[in-house]
Amino acid sequence: MVKPIVEVHSLCLAESVRRFNLWVPLKLDVKDFGDTSTSYGAIEARKGNPPILPAVMTPGGPLDLSSVLFRNRIIFIGQPVNSLVAQRVISQLVTLATVDENADILVYLNCPGGSTYSVLAIYDCMSWIKPKVGTVCFGVAASQGALLLAGGEKGMRYAMPNARIMIHQPQSGCGGHVEDVRRQVNEAVQTRHKVDNMYVAFTGQSLEKVQQYTERDRFLSVSEAMEFGLIDGVLETEY
Repeated sequence: MVKPIVEVHSLCLAESVRRFNLWVPLKLDVKDFGDTSTSYGAIEARKGNPPILPAVMTPGGPLDLSSVLFRNRIIFIGQPVNSLVAQRVISQLVTLATVDENADILVYLNCPGGSTYSVLAIYDCMSWIKPKVGTVCFGVAASQGALLLAGGEKGMRYAMPNARIMIHQPQSGCGGHVEDVRRQVNEAVQTRHKVDNMYVAFTGQSLEKVQQYTERDRFLSVSEAMEFGLIDGVLETEY
C-alpha cells in the first residue's frame, strides 16, 4: 500500500527565540488515514467526554486529526477545562512521556478558563513528567487558561500575534449554611494565594504587582504578556 502524501504544517519551536517564523510539516503515518463516515464533522464522545477532533478529507482519504497531532506530540485544549478535559490531557501527557521521555511536548491553547482544580492537576502533570512541555496560545488564554500558558517550560511559552491573554483572581461561588460559606471563602482565599505565588514564580514579578494585575480582569496583548513574563515570545508566520 502506498503511503498517502499530504502536507500538514505546524509551528516548530526553538529555545531562546522571541520571534519565530519557521514552519515544518507534521509527520503523517498511513494509520492516520482511514474509512470513516463521520468526516467533516466532530465525533461526539460518549457519556459527556470532550469531543474528538474531526476527520477531514484529503487526497489520501479521511485524515484523523487527533492521531496526527498526538503522533507529533501536540495536545490541543480548545475549551474550558473541567475534570473530563483534565483527564484526557493528563492521559495524553503521561502516554507521550512513556513513549519518549526525551522528546518535547507542545500544548496548544485556545482556552477561556475553567476549573482551578482541574487546571492545577494538568500543571502538576506537566511539571511531573520528564519531557519539556511548551505552551502556545491561539486566540485566547483567559483566567486559568493563562495559568496553563505561563506554566509551560521556560523559553517555550509562546503566543500568536493576535492572541489575547487575561488574568484575574480565582472565582468562587459560595452558598449554603453560614459555616459552609465560611469554609468556602477560606478555600477561595487559599487558592488565590497559591495562584498568585505561581504567577510570581512563572513571571519573576513581585507578589504585590501580581496581586495588582489580578485584582480584576486584566486583558493583555502578546507584547504586554511577554513584558510581564507570562510568555517568552511571539510566533509569526512567514507570510
